[in-house]
Amino acid sequence: TLEVDFVAEKDNRIHYFQVTASMMEEATFEREMKSLRNITDNYSKTVLTLDRFTTGNYDGIEVVNVVDWLLNQ
Repeated sequence: TLEVDFVAEKDNRIHYFQVTASMMEEATFEREMKSLRNITDNYSKTVLTLDRFTTGNYDGIEVVNVVDWLLNQ
């Protein structure tokens, strides 16, 4: 079963979030990304993680360090 950890809505925009301690293991990376990849709308999708090694943009899915994300909100 695929699931997304959090869905936020503001001003009629939706933002999907996955949260994981680390995405450094390939199996974890694929598991966290799979749910977001299966969402076919064009709303924002973000993975929040504690690691800094997997950050970046993967086919429109942003992977960001959660501490950096919190400091920029």
